[in-house]
Amino acid sequence: MKKVFLILAMILVSQAASARTSTLQRILFELGFIEDPYIQICPEDTKIDYKATEAELWASARKAEAGYNKCKPAEYYRSLYVNYPNSYREAFRRYIETFLNAQDFIMAMNEANMYITNWKGLNDSEYIHLLLLRAVDGEIKQSWRDKNRQMEFVAFSLGAALAQTEDSPFLMNLQYRAFLDKYPQSPWKNEVLGMLNDSRQMYGKNVLNEARMFILKRDYPTAFQKYNVILKWGPAVGVFEEALYEMIQYHFELSWLLTNKSLLSDFSLNQFLKRDFATVSTMEERKELSEQTRQQARNYVEQMKANLPNSPWTAKALKLESAYPIL
Repeated sequence: MKKVFLILAMILVSQAASARTSTLQRILFELGFIEDPYIQICPEDTKIDYKATEAELWASARKAEAGYNKCKPAEYYRSLYVNYPNSYREAFRRYIETFLNAQDFIMAMNEANMYITNWKGLNDSEYIHLLLLRAVDGEIKQSWRDKNRQMEFVAFSLGAALAQTEDSPFLMNLQYRAFLDKYPQSPWKNEVLGMLNDSRQMYGKNVLNEARMFILKRDYPTAFQKYNVILKWGPAVGVFEEALYEMIQYHFELSWLLTNKSLLSDFSLNQFLKRDFATVSTMEERKELSEQTRQQARNYVEQMKANLPNSPWTAKALKLESAYPIL
């Protein structure tokens, strides 16, 4: 069976590359029989041909685009924009597009960022910024990328990364919102909004999983902070209703736990309140904190009833208070 796969792999690798991978190629890649034929890491520095004419370089670039090596056209486009000022803008645009076609998204981001920084105000800066965001989207959607790296770029795309400050304009340009704010009437607005929505959904699901992880650790404050990230985005995030329901559920659960030291020890309570672990709690203190937490849960229930009256999550939320009675 393995020989059959290897023969198929050899046939596929020998074929001329196209813009898309077939289903069989993707399966063979995922099984480890072949390297991905369309993911090519392009060299950062390509040689510059100072002798070729402008026409010769354009002809060579177009010929290279039809070849297997998807990085090769960058060599000719770089020679064009270095040697021939009249071809600079179109050659640089195609230079960036070459990296996108090769799926070397990091190179595409770097070169697009350089163009945006060095040539602010040119009428093609909008399109170059779009190419930058397509590279961000491509980096996110590479399914074999490890989860941490994938979520790192999702955070960049949403402007949620701590490293994104006014001192890091290259990272700020990776935000979809930065493009939409700068070009509100862009003909590519809907495309960027689609990318933004995809990232938001991925980020929302990831944050929800993080919140649940902290719940398992009985770290309610951190879990509530995670849920709040989703709630601030509102119904635009697919997991919004689920997150709101769980916010209610775990507020009621915490309210219930607070009323009994056998359920929530002084050590855990002090950790929750971020105070000296030697402090002994009183029953009055626990009851007061329990009632405050329960009232927060009720407030969320009212919010859910008002905004999501027909949601099945709302119907479930209405039954939660009785499931976690004050002891």
